[in-house]
Amino acid sequence: MTDQGSPLSPLSVPAARFVLGAVAARQFPAEALPEVAFVGRSNVGKSSLLNRLLNRRSLARVSRTPGRTREINFFQVGERWWFVDLPGYGYASVAQQQRSVWDQLLGSYFEQRRNLRAVILLLDLRRGLTELDQELLSHLDQYGIPALPVATKVDKMKSNEGRQALRLLAERLPTASPFALLPVVPVSALTGEGLPALWVRLQAILADAL
Repeated sequence: MTDQGSPLSPLSVPAARFVLGAVAARQFPAEALPEVAFVGRSNVGKSSLLNRLLNRRSLARVSRTPGRTREINFFQVGERWWFVDLPGYGYASVAQQQRSVWDQLLGSYFEQRRNLRAVILLLDLRRGLTELDQELLSHLDQYGIPALPVATKVDKMKSNEGRQALRLLAERLPTASPFALLPVVPVSALTGEGLPALWVRLQAILADAL
């Protein structure tokens, strides 16, 4: 993949802190701040990306067990934004009843969070846009919530393969969702590739300058 710049300096990354993990809508924090939420399939590297993005080693918990995160985790960033870590999806081993509970919780979140600017949809570049990802996009479309597609694990692919995979994503996303915020942002939590570009997009979204 083409290098998109070095990771942000630790001094330029806003300070972030974990505030709470909500298992019911009544626990959502009331403080009205601009907000983005991060979501993706289990094992897409969401927690690793959040930690690297915020320059914190273990702010978001990295689990070896897919589907283990059962809360909506709220992080306050720079005392002016919420970054929200949503439960992953695609975990076959989780009971259907528990999935239904999580679906209800996510539905409440999407419906109630008036300052939600966009959902950051993490896509494993090696897998492309899966059926479950398309279902999530359709769910967001029902609420009119824009989705910023972020392709993760770009370091796992050769340059030519990565470019081709990105082209395929760019071709499919406009059909999958009219609210997709293109272009796709390719990133690597391991190398830091693409993180400065992602920060630029996030700041524009949080400032309502889409």
